[in-house]
Amino acid sequence: MRAVLNARIGRTMPSPLFELGVDGPPSRAATLAAAVSARLRRPGWLLGALLLALWPHGAYLLRRFIDGSDEPWGIVALLTVIALVTRDRADLVAPSGATLVAAALFALAAAVAERMLPDLAAAALAMLAIATLLAGSLRRPATPLFPLLLLALPIIASLQFYLGFPLRWGVAQAGAALLTVAGWPAQASGAAIVHDGITVLVDAPCAGIGMLWIGSYMAALLSYLTGASAGRTLLHAVAAALLVFSANVVRSTVLFFPEAGLVQWPAASHAAVGIAALMAALVPLAALVVRRPA
Repeated sequence: MRAVLNARIGRTMPSPLFELGVDGPPSRAATLAAAVSARLRRPGWLLGALLLALWPHGAYLLRRFIDGSDEPWGIVALLTVIALVTRDRADLVAPSGATLVAAALFALAAAVAERMLPDLAAAALAMLAIATLLAGSLRRPATPLFPLLLLALPIIASLQFYLGFPLRWGVAQAGAALLTVAGWPAQASGAAIVHDGITVLVDAPCAGIGMLWIGSYMAALLSYLTGASAGRTLLHAVAAALLVFSANVVRSTVLFFPEAGLVQWPAASHAAVGIAALMAALVPLAALVVRRPA
């Protein structure tokens, strides 16, 4: 009788150690920890923490925006990103662990670069950290946020310094060839076009840096609005660069005639030709971006 009683007690009164291996209702502490973890993984909290960690780069951008050393076009791109993310805030989800690690690595690289590289390069890494977090927190394709945030940097002056002369040289070479084909023998001399002893310089504004920024911005914005993949976003960026360069070659070639004194045009024609060239690049670019892939 005692053995049967002990057996029944053993079955109906399990040892407390046995409860450690059985799934039961979560404790209050575990529930609280899960709630805190879920709150901290909200995109808004994570973005705020990331921006706080990247504050030195934000201070640099603010200084560059207000000191007059660069065109403040980056503000347009930055406000565009804010508007797009606000519009799609219903699609925000908790980012994956891989996204958090990648964003943290970019932020760490930005902190290291601040000590070793120019401020603009460090700020670019900071923008990549923000873009990584935002793109990984949206349910929709968001790769175009990367070029948009890079365009938010004060890069016009730097692009003019590093790419200005190569672009002017390329425009002069292509413009001289185009004039020759059209029956006006010309040759390029550095960043100038020479025809019948007349030399016309392709100056800094004619390098097309501003047109390139506008084309890149439009390609990135339309890529986001159409839900373009990473591959198509890259394709649109390359197409924007090629179309803008080609349009700028035509622009400089047309303007060669009044600048060389071969024709007499009103002063406003210079700006009109520039606007027409920009539209000639943006219209086919928009058609390419909004076209559905086969």
